[in-house]
Amino acid sequence: MAQYDGFAMQYREILNKGGAGGPEPAFRYMEEQLGWLGDLAGKSICDIGCGQGQLSIRLAGMGANVTGVDLSAEQLAYAAAEDASGQIAWVRDDAMSLSSIQDESFDFAVSSVMLMDVPDHRAVFSAAWRILKPGGYLIWVIMHPCFQSPFSHPIGDGGRKVSEYREQFWKSQGRGTIRSTLGAYHRPLSVYINDFMQAGFRLLRVDELDRLEPTVDVLPGHFAAVGRKMDDAR
Repeated sequence: MAQYDGFAMQYREILNKGGAGGPEPAFRYMEEQLGWLGDLAGKSICDIGCGQGQLSIRLAGMGANVTGVDLSAEQLAYAAAEDASGQIAWVRDDAMSLSSIQDESFDFAVSSVMLMDVPDHRAVFSAAWRILKPGGYLIWVIMHPCFQSPFSHPIGDGGRKVSEYREQFWKSQGRGTIRSTLGAYHRPLSVYINDFMQAGFRLLRVDELDRLEPTVDVLPGHFAAVGRKMDDAR
């Protein structure tokens, strides 16, 4: 997203540090699911909200033809600098429209931990449906909205107390961090799942991803879904 321009370096530090708060579980999940769906050699993948391109580069390494899309010029600059192969197409575009991408041009689309950053996740689902070929797949991962929410707090025994659970825009406490400055959009699971199917996807599976390092709690850190484009659903 364009608002990440001022936080590209800070986001890079988070990626390099890894650990419980990073996107590694999402990356591993997508690699695993795509591997189960078949040989990626020669297949086209659109990485929607690619950020600094780590997932795009990994998928290209699996033989896919990858296009990474992000609205942040600074994020894309980092991505292009890391792309040693030079084979990935880096495109500056809005995830909610993907206006520069042609209809029915990709076999797969992925969205890794970015739907919480956009005001209209439904538009992202619709744009992904448009650019996918008939029968194409969309895989998306978000921070788990049941446990990673504005009113969710660890209680010291591996669990969390959730005092409120609804759609809202929120910012974390503190100053100078990504979430305290840019905030995020919290939505219940039912909103994401129902809107995904309403956009024209057949839901194939959902998963709750374990944390790599459960230092704060033992609850899932991410929620993931896989769906297939239904051509008669629009």
